[in-house]
Amino acid sequence: MKRSILSWLAAVLLLPALAWADSSPPPDPLRPADPQGLLGQLATAAQQLSYSGIFVFQHGGGMEASRVVHTFDHGQEKTRIDTLDGPPREIIRLNDEMRCYFPDIHSIRLQHAESRHFFPALIAPPFEDYSDNYDISVVGQDRVAGHDCQVIALRPRDPLRYGHEFCADAATSLLLRAVTLGPHNEPIQMSVFTAVTIGGHPDPAQFKPAFPGTDNWRQDTVPPLGPQADHTGWVVAKAPPGFHKIVEVRRPIPGRHGAMTHLVYSDGLSTVSVFIEPADGAPPRPDRVETLPNALSYYSARRDDHQITVVGEVPLASITQIGQSVINLRSSHP
Repeated sequence: MKRSILSWLAAVLLLPALAWADSSPPPDPLRPADPQGLLGQLATAAQQLSYSGIFVFQHGGGMEASRVVHTFDHGQEKTRIDTLDGPPREIIRLNDEMRCYFPDIHSIRLQHAESRHFFPALIAPPFEDYSDNYDISVVGQDRVAGHDCQVIALRPRDPLRYGHEFCADAATSLLLRAVTLGPHNEPIQMSVFTAVTIGGHPDPAQFKPAFPGTDNWRQDTVPPLGPQADHTGWVVAKAPPGFHKIVEVRRPIPGRHGAMTHLVYSDGLSTVSVFIEPADGAPPRPDRVETLPNALSYYSARRDDHQITVVGEVPLASITQIGQSVINLRSSHP
């Protein structure tokens, strides 16, 4: 069960957003007069600038490199991401429509990208949600991929989420490095450009699939997701402050009767997936709470005739609170 859930989650996430360590003490922070405006600059730069480069995602001792090309022209946002390690994968996005190409199996997945944040586009409105849950400050300067950048810290206001540290290009505000910090301020995952060019006009041909004969590939269309996509009745009754449901959907379970309910909660930076499926009939096992090697927290428990599994980029206390408060409004009574 645990392995199948994690394998499915990895396939859905496709390209996560990576870890770096600096032993020098941080400088005194500078509280920006308008933290929401500062975050707005990061979001605008990622959406409206043209840029291309190589970025690395590092987590749990592993590392993946990808090439990204992005442009914004006449209101049209285009992005292309190619993995450079492991099985070849290619993502081509036009505004909110995203096509994922898997040449090994001659398959295309078509889906909408409203709930996907890919590096460097990690910040999105409403910006007040970030300042409600994080103390935002400028903590210094650094240099990434040959570009001077401003270091911005987002420190959690409670122990139910991790901290983050961004390095944004000093000239354009494009995010060049994003680090997730653990409970002891240690880096647990990071995305960082190793080479990047900002500006210019990418060739339109770069936003076409590189693989020949894709017209004959199998195409799977993923229905648009959203909080109202399917009224399953399942909710997290005590979600941590600032976490809102962004996905609710039911999916068939391959080879089994019944369906799996998938809920996704996010505070804008951290994401938690909740999976509810019919129990397999095996004797109930004790609740499990653990930190996985890839810096994700994991919770699993039997609730009556359902198995609850929660996986997310949050501390163990948060994953436990979420898992223990999953209820079905159709069968629960005050």
